[in-house]
Amino acid sequence: MAKYIDAEERESEILNFIIKSYIEESKPISSNYLCERYNLPYSSATIRNIMESLEKKGFLSHIHTSSGRVPTKKAFKKYTENIKNEDFIKDYKVSLDFYSQQFLELENYINYILDALSNLSGYTSLVAFERQEAHLFFKGIRFILEQPEFEDIHRIRNLFYTLEVKISQLQEILFRYLDEKLTILVGDEIGFEEISDCSLLVSGIRAEDFAFALALLGPMRMNYYKAASCLYAIKNELKKIIENFYG
Repeated sequence: MAKYIDAEERESEILNFIIKSYIEESKPISSNYLCERYNLPYSSATIRNIMESLEKKGFLSHIHTSSGRVPTKKAFKKYTENIKNEDFIKDYKVSLDFYSQQFLELENYINYILDALSNLSGYTSLVAFERQEAHLFFKGIRFILEQPEFEDIHRIRNLFYTLEVKISQLQEILFRYLDEKLTILVGDEIGFEEISDCSLLVSGIRAEDFAFALALLGPMRMNYYKAASCLYAIKNELKKIIENFYG
């Protein structure tokens, strides 16, 4: 039994290294790369065997004839399950300068939040706001288009189709997962075939007479820890401001 647990933990360790490396490198990861990068106590042959086992279980796949492997949707879903709410939100401290800006209209506040969230995270930001009626705003498309995955014109078309034609359904999704905690939707969990190769992070604030849902949209190969940290940092600062205004 102990031997089985050790093997399982070793597979989990290697899978995490592959995912982290793939997020950074955006290319198939080989056993030699893992050995050199993480100075692992295993031989390259041992790591290849582990990778083959992970591939059989559906966590890795080959791209063409490359010797390296890339994580699958199943792997990213497993990876994001390990992201605990607020356990890691320590590195990103922001100060939203609402007071000195002296914004008079809600739209100006929302634009400021969107800019802050996109610039801090490097992903496309979305804000759904509901007070009597609901609205969805987004910014930072340029960030997602800078990702290697979106060199494919077909993916770009699908992205713009979703943001233009399916905006009301996207708004519903943000409000459905509106919670103080974090929800991470990977691939087809978002619910749209057009962006099933993306991921969506959602969190927000619900008060008596209004609700804010904040979200980040990026490729499935997004840096989830950074994105989640940025989302929480902006949300927590926004929460303080709302409590000062409405508390």
